[in-house]
Order: sequence, then C-alpha cells, then structure tokens
Amino acid sequence: MRKLLFTDLDGSLLDHHDYDYSPALPAIKVLQSQHIPWILTTSKTAEEVLDIRNALHNQYPFIVENGAGVFWPKGSMKFTEVFCKDWLENIEVFQWKDDYEYITLNSVLMSEMLDLAMSFRKKFHFICTGFSEMSVQQISDCTGLNQKQAANAKQRHFSEPLLWQDTEERLQQFTNLLKPYGLQLIKGGRFVHLMGLSNKGLALRFLADYYHQAWQKPIETMALGDGCNDIPLLEASDYPVVIRSPVNPPPAVEHDDVIITKEYGPKGWNQAVLNWLETA
Repeated sequence: MRKLLFTDLDGSLLDHHDYDYSPALPAIKVLQSQHIPWILTTSKTAEEVLDIRNALHNQYPFIVENGAGVFWPKGSMKFTEVFCKDWLENIEVFQWKDDYEYITLNSVLMSEMLDLAMSFRKKFHFICTGFSEMSVQQISDCTGLNQKQAANAKQRHFSEPLLWQDTEERLQQFTNLLKPYGLQLIKGGRFVHLMGLSNKGLALRFLADYYHQAWQKPIETMALGDGCNDIPLLEASDYPVVIRSPVNPPPAVEHDDVIITKEYGPKGWNQAVLNWLETA
C-alpha cells in the first residue's frame, strides 16, 4: 500500500491569519523522508503556489484554483491509460512557463465565464466584486497578502474569486442562473469562486489514477481541508481530515471516516498527518 496526501493551504497547512506553516514542519519532514507525495490542493493560482512550493521544498504536482488545473514539473509525469478514463474526455496537456505542464478539468474558457457572469450581474444587480476588477492594492487589503503575492493572486487561468456582499438568497439565485452554462459558485474561506464544473475531488481522482498506474500498487489517499470548497476533496479521499478553523464551522463532509482536528490550522494538520503516517 502506497500513501498519497492532498492538502488545502489557507487555514489548513497555512495559518488562517498569518499564513505561517512552521507548526507543520515535523510532519512535512517525515513525508519527505518517506518519499510520500504531498500535493498542494488550493484555490490559489499557479503563480502563488510556485513560491509556496519553493519555500516548502515541495517538488510534487499541485492542484490550483479549486481543482480546475493540475500542474507538474515538465517531464515528471508520463501518461498512458489515465487519459482513457470515461470522465477524462478531451484532456490536453498544455505548457506553462518553461518548466511546467498542466491540464485543466474546466470546459468553459475564462473569458466566456467572465462575460456571462458580468451580464447576469448587470441584469440582476448582484453586489460583488471579482479579482479581475480589483487592483493589486485592493486584493492586498482584503486578503492580507503583500503586493507581490496579491499580484500573483490576480494571475488566474480558470476561476474568478468574488468578494460577495449580497445575501445568501441572491447567491443561490446567481448559482441557479449559471448552472445551465456549466458554471458554479463555490464558497471558500474568504471568497465565492466562480468556475466550471471541476473540483478538488476530481483533481484528486485524476492524480490518484496516475500514481496507481505508475506504481502498480494499491493507494491510500489522505486529504486535509477546512472549507466548503474542500468537501469534494475530502469526500473523494480514503482518510479525510477537517482542519478546525478559528473563523468558520467545520464543513459537512459525507464520509464514514472523517476526522476533525482539535487544534487549528497547521498545528492540527501536523498532528493529523503524523497520526496517519503511524498507521500501517
């Protein structure tokens, strides 16, 4: 049995308030020593994840924008039968920068998605602001990110975070309007994310299929997250862990073996991962 770990970042591996990950370093050290892939799985952009991966010395594939994109270092993954799965039709590998490749699980182009959403916003007067409309300074102000990090957060390929300032009823109305067009709204920790019908759970499934094929061994997957946008990821895993949040209640995960940590953020993350690694 080989192990495979998928982790959310903000509020899970990274502290919700200051993005610190130092409490998780003991577990990360063990993951590295045992050569267990630990896959960053986030609503962040690929640009944002590069800096985090470098700081964490993580060289594995990574999942961005709530599962819409799966990236990996160029040449590090070789595909054969994984692309023959019924749910992976019309998948194409793209190049990004000089050193990375990626696939997208979205079927709607970013430009089409933004145009459609804007037309509904104008018609129904929904009160929200998207990252594409915000300046770098505005993104910095509402996230706590520094200027460079905020600029990276604007470099989106597949999804649009919305600062939602309307009612829950109106959010449901907006969701219903978008659904026939293959679009959805997913609640994250701070924002509502406009995107296609991909999610973190499908991205987990894609990479689990890949590693199962590459290793030719059974795989046990662990997933860790703290928000509603992590529910598909947690439900798709063998060992789901809800990281306790200082600001939000635990998401409702439908899984027989779900665990909720006692500690918040990276402290809870560290203990949960160490417990999992100790199991046979």
